[in-house]
Amino acid sequence: MLTYFVQIFKIKRVMKKLILMLILWLMYANLFSQDNVTFGKYRKFTSPVLGGEITYIEHLPNGYEKSDKCYPVVFMMNGQNISQFANDAATLDNLSGDRIPDMILIGISNTGVASNFWSSPNESGLVPAGNKFHTFLKEELIPEISRNYRSNGYNILYGQSNTGLFVMYYFLSDPDLFKAYVVASPMFGWCPEFFLNKTAAFLKDHPQISKKLYISYGDLDYVQVLKPIEDFKEVLKQSPPGLEWKVELIENTSHVPSSTLNNAMLFFFSGCTMTAERKKLSVPEIKAHFNALSREYGFKVNPKAGVLFDLAIDLGEEQKNDQAIEIMKYLVSLYPGSEHYIYYLGKLQQIHGDLESAMGCYNKALKINPKYERAKLALKNLNKS
Repeated sequence: MLTYFVQIFKIKRVMKKLILMLILWLMYANLFSQDNVTFGKYRKFTSPVLGGEITYIEHLPNGYEKSDKCYPVVFMMNGQNISQFANDAATLDNLSGDRIPDMILIGISNTGVASNFWSSPNESGLVPAGNKFHTFLKEELIPEISRNYRSNGYNILYGQSNTGLFVMYYFLSDPDLFKAYVVASPMFGWCPEFFLNKTAAFLKDHPQISKKLYISYGDLDYVQVLKPIEDFKEVLKQSPPGLEWKVELIENTSHVPSSTLNNAMLFFFSGCTMTAERKKLSVPEIKAHFNALSREYGFKVNPKAGVLFDLAIDLGEEQKNDQAIEIMKYLVSLYPGSEHYIYYLGKLQQIHGDLESAMGCYNKALKINPKYERAKLALKNLNKS
């Protein structure tokens, strides 16, 4: 029986090596191909509120076209900044592999009629540009995205520098439309008293608020960020329990830290990570944990397939076959269309001596993919024994 397990462990390592070799080959091929590397598509629509054409960039999660799932959406300001958009698209792709739910990224191009979002008060104490852009987001852009994408209503608003100031203004003016807010290097220094007073009043008037807020800044940031940020943190300490907030100094970084979205997502979705302690839980306990997260977020959250697969193999390596099979069965129940996971469940059952169940898994894997050679070979070897 140990031989079968050693084979699985070796196959796991070989698969990882093959995946790495494939990634390197694709990178090499891209260097010498004439095709463009794309990470998003431009879309346009007309905004009556702003009085002209709006451009945004979409970046869809892996497998979007082949699924019927609905996804959270990150609305990113300054989408015309291509390097920033590419960084944030890569961030979401990387984190969604094992740490956060899959997400849609929408980069709003703040150019043309969308360039005026200024959120500092004028001499009359009003914020006309910020209010107008707020109306555009609420009445036009979010409905536009809801019509054209499978979004699940969990919307996140993300801004940087002056657009970060707008995000804060939106949060303090109309918090209900977005579930979470991300702000990089907000330029509070343009009008520090306005935002300090508005924040203090907001927190007092919203004792039942249930939102998430993440703010980053660099130790090499602009003085308009560094000078007022400590006072702002003191105000936030008066937040009601339902406001989960974090203001993070990122060292050796200047204006708009590039790790902002990464850190914000890990803060907002910290419960989704299968930590070392969570990996010790039983399947019913893991289910209970993720069901609680689903209720908190308002959409279904499951552990990631790769994490459960690795956990099952690791448990098998530790000779904890019953637990390994339990985890692999849970994995198959979450992702029933994968012939690979069904095949490896069969392998674990075969190691455990349950040949009938193993044979059933191999046959099921072949129903999904009749050309799956590993399942064919496993059945052939079983029939010989």
